[in-house]
Amino acid sequence: MTRSDAADRAGGHLRAVARGSAGTLLGAVVSTVAGFGLVLLVTHTVPADTAGRFFAASAVFLLALATAGLGTDTGLARFVLRAGDPAAVAPLVRTAAVPVLVAATVLALVLAAVWSDTRALVWALPLAAASDLALAAIRAHALFRATVLIDRLVRPGVQLVLVALVVATEPSGAGIAAAWASAYVVSALLSLRALRVVLRRPGSTGHGGPAGQGETVSAGDFWRFTWLRGVARVAQMAIQKVDVVVVAWLLSPAEAALYAVATRFVVFGQLANQAVSTVVQPRFTMILAEGDGPGHRALVGRVFAVTTGWSILSAWPVYLCVVAAPAAYLGWFGEGYVTGDAVAVAVVMCCGMLVAVASGPVDTLLLMIGRSGRSLANTLVALAVDVGLCLLLVPRMGIAGAAVAWVVAVVVRCLLAVVQLRSDIELQVPVRALLRAASLPVGCLLVPLGAAHVLLGLTPLTWVLACLLAGAAYVAAVWRLREPLAVDHFVAGLRSGRQREAVAA
Repeated sequence: MTRSDAADRAGGHLRAVARGSAGTLLGAVVSTVAGFGLVLLVTHTVPADTAGRFFAASAVFLLALATAGLGTDTGLARFVLRAGDPAAVAPLVRTAAVPVLVAATVLALVLAAVWSDTRALVWALPLAAASDLALAAIRAHALFRATVLIDRLVRPGVQLVLVALVVATEPSGAGIAAAWASAYVVSALLSLRALRVVLRRPGSTGHGGPAGQGETVSAGDFWRFTWLRGVARVAQMAIQKVDVVVVAWLLSPAEAALYAVATRFVVFGQLANQAVSTVVQPRFTMILAEGDGPGHRALVGRVFAVTTGWSILSAWPVYLCVVAAPAAYLGWFGEGYVTGDAVAVAVVMCCGMLVAVASGPVDTLLLMIGRSGRSLANTLVALAVDVGLCLLLVPRMGIAGAAVAWVVAVVVRCLLAVVQLRSDIELQVPVRALLRAASLPVGCLLVPLGAAHVLLGLTPLTWVLACLLAGAAYVAAVWRLREPLAVDHFVAGLRSGRQREAVAA
């Protein structure tokens, strides 16, 4: 593979990632805005104790959902494109479906028996598991529209509307939980219908990908890879949610509500990372399925480096806007949520996420080169660090201790994956390019917003206005530097996507 060929192929893969990421990111933005609105609604309408119980119960629900998934999302992403023959995909989905639904049902029964706060929502766990499995099978075909429409737009919107109806009539913790869970009925029906359409589509395993590599994938092959990812998925979700549960247990539900509010912005910054990681996952599979030589590794490295830069450009602004004026951000939830501990949590979380985003989609790449065992080990180490530090620090530092534990765990997991990828595929971290991408949001957002907050004292409303003004300057700077930042590939991908839609119409 010549350098010119490698550049052309990298550009093609990057444009494909851009097309998928743009739609996925748009859906994720809407989803997170709806989730943010849900938190605002709950914190402004019910007591902090009730809000904390709901946040803890929903965190346990999502942890149980990750457990029930058994890692099948990653297993399908790895094997569907490799299977190639469309007739072989449906049995692969059935191989994944039965254990997932059984696990979801058992977990729902156990949670209902042991924790009364979850009874209003765990009935929807099998439906949520079916929805997630169907959407994962569709994404494994390199098709992302169903996930955007159903899981990012419809479900969060229905949750917000149903919870709003409950709090407008007779707000209660059980009513809010039941309304929130009811949205999974809608998402399950829509997801299963979308999967049925995809499985009946002849001749292609995905948009923009090869028709298939013709590998035979047995149930044994599938589960030997996937069960490790299932354990890692549970541990990964535990890292994201266990801190809220530990705070509620060691301190109080009210403190858990305060912690949930102070960390809510983290999801906004994760949007870009998740959008890029979701779309780049099958791209890594396509490249690696063709070979494992130096040329293919260089191609993987190029795609990895550029997509990491895109994540920094789109995710860092969120964290830098919050860390510049954390009290102004917290003010949106009410004066009772603006405390010194909450400010400390927001600042610590921002610093940790800056590092996590800059590490790139390391776990995704580790999985796609077949290192699910190492991914599991990394996640278990991070979970042990998180839980251990939570138990040590929360009684001494309060909710700030939970934030420190979470950040240390996330950074440890990312650094382990980076070291392993350098050893396995000689992945080189493009430090200069990443510093170039990072300097823009720091200069355009953190510096002016921090100065404005120190000199003027930003309120929640003026903070938003200042973020919009600084954001406009930031977008202009990114556009001016679009070629050295490889943003031109992203723009080209969006344009080619629109051209394809126009031809299809």
